Amino acid sequence: MANQNISVWEFLFGGGLLSVSLIIILIFSGIVAIVFFAQKLFALNRENQVDPYLLKNVTDLLNDGRVQSAVDFCRRDNSPESRSVEKGLSRLGRPVSEIANAMETHAQIELNKAEKNIGFLATLSGAAPMLGLLGGVLILASTFGGLSKTDTVISQNLLAADFYKALAPTVVGLVVGFLSYIFHNILVGKVDYLLMKIQYHTNEFLDIINKPA
Repeated sequence: MANQNISVWEFLFGGGLLSVSLIIILIFSGIVAIVFFAQKLFALNRENQVDPYLLKNVTDLLNDGRVQSAVDFCRRDNSPESRSVEKGLSRLGRPVSEIANAMETHAQIELNKAEKNIGFLATLSGAAPMLGLLGGVLILASTFGGLSKTDTVISQNLLAADFYKALAPTVVGLVVGFLSYIFHNILVGKVDYLLMKIQYHTNEFLDIINKPA
């Protein structure tokens, strides 16, 4: 008996219209997830690059009474941390509590910007496997619905032929969901790290301006 191997292409696109449609949707969703992840990861890595001497330079400029120079330095650095420090510098002379509130509000703005659209990956990580499973179930339901109209031998062959067709959207959905889950967790870790750095620079800046003369 000849050994018949099913190619990947046949496995993915050898089913009916429903199976192929779902697989195309899932593959397209996976490609969108990969592109989004790559772009967001690049953006977050760029945002996570900060001058290690930011606070030292700002402190030196403030000690020299050069507040505007400190503001200009933060603008040139243009990182989330420097933008937060700049927000504090723009309010020097006001109560420390007001400065702290302004910096915390700005930190929340930076966080919201960093988190923008990341929820798409979390949604896809759950929706893709369910969509694939739904497609598999519908294909099998359609197959079983037609078994009663055929004889036993044909029914067995039909069930065997359609079983792998039902698996295809399920497998693709699981792969897309798994990748989306990993991508989402990586980006969340990057965002958490960014927030931690902003909070650190905010607290250090508040300590600097609140030191007794």
